[in-house]
Amino acid sequence: MKLEAFENIRIDKYISDEFEEIPREKIKTFIKDEKIKVNDKKIKPSYKLEIDDEIYIDDELFKVPEIKPEEMDLKIVYENEDFAIIDKDEDVIVHPAGSIITGTLVNALIYKYGYDGLSHIGGDDRPGIVHRLDKDTTGLMVIAKNNDSYKYLKTLFETRKVDKEYLAIVHGNFEQRTGRIENFMDRDPNNRRKMAVTSSGRIAISEYEVLKEVQGYSLVKIHIITGRTHQIRVHMTDINHPLVGDPVYGNVKTKFNLDHQLLHCAYLGFTDKNGEYLSFTKKPHKTFLKYQNILGLGE
Repeated sequence: MKLEAFENIRIDKYISDEFEEIPREKIKTFIKDEKIKVNDKKIKPSYKLEIDDEIYIDDELFKVPEIKPEEMDLKIVYENEDFAIIDKDEDVIVHPAGSIITGTLVNALIYKYGYDGLSHIGGDDRPGIVHRLDKDTTGLMVIAKNNDSYKYLKTLFETRKVDKEYLAIVHGNFEQRTGRIENFMDRDPNNRRKMAVTSSGRIAISEYEVLKEVQGYSLVKIHIITGRTHQIRVHMTDINHPLVGDPVYGNVKTKFNLDHQLLHCAYLGFTDKNGEYLSFTKKPHKTFLKYQNILGLGE
């Protein structure tokens, strides 16, 4: 891989930020063992990258340990021979990452469908996974049961032909009941584990509608046209309406003992391979509903 724009960053930090699933200590070990080199030379973990540096990384760094099946309460909304629609719970990581190889959605999918009952061209550690939700984001996801289905669904996502609507509880009240947010999004140059609105990068588009509001808080429906990492959380923070409970982007003190964002994928719709438009809806889970009622944002 060739470095183009991340000058003066430590090599171990750069790789850790680029591949979040790999523990930094493992990266340091690989550097010391010369399995990670820069410009074909041995370097230290503290080496600071320069523009046009060329990084070599041994493929062994990305090897995935065996993922074992685990029984979990999977909420199946719909399924056929090609895909399943599930309603993901909070506090569930979608796929193994780094030292986390148990308790993920993938472990549960392998238990229910078997490895051969899922697509496997999206990565050895991601059988069936076409798209992701953050650990504490709940709601609808589509799972591919075979490789042909994965290719079809992946194309739909990449060409923006999947309709996705989320519900979020955010800080503040809006001057306009509806709006469109369109800008560019990329890694935050000050913290590469975060995303940020930037002057360049990949286009990110969200549309929102305020459903209900009380003093200081709003219930919002958000339609994402693109699907960038943390898109809703970044977009709402950028317009000064961070999600309640968001520990990464919100940084707003509340009276609630809440350590994760209140965000739920409530609607998913797409046209299947037979030309039929399928749509699915699911109400938010108990934690979301709890705070929605506490704040007076319930129906």
